[in-house]
Amino acid sequence: MQIEVRQAAMEELAKIHFGEDEGIRILAEFVGTCSIATDIELHLEQKQDEDEVIATNGIRFFVPQKSIESLPGKIFLDFKPGLGFKISSAEETFGYHFKLKK
Repeated sequence: MQIEVRQAAMEELAKIHFGEDEGIRILAEFVGTCSIATDIELHLEQKQDEDEVIATNGIRFFVPQKSIESLPGKIFLDFKPGLGFKISSAEETFGYHFKLKK
């Protein structure tokens, strides 16, 4: 899995003081309802044993296998002031307004 962090997101992430062994956990779960969707959350956490670690531009992302299975091979992380983070792929947008939870 690849994560491309856009410039606006990099600037926002640069404001975070990561503790030792901390990174951003991406939780994604495919949900089959009347519409097909993927629920996504972002958390500032420490690595867990089942996580794949993806380092991008000095930021570590922790992605559990279940989340990898729910996302495409490459995602983009962007940021809009006042709106929060956005996660998308070349084919679709997974959501806006993601806040980084602690």
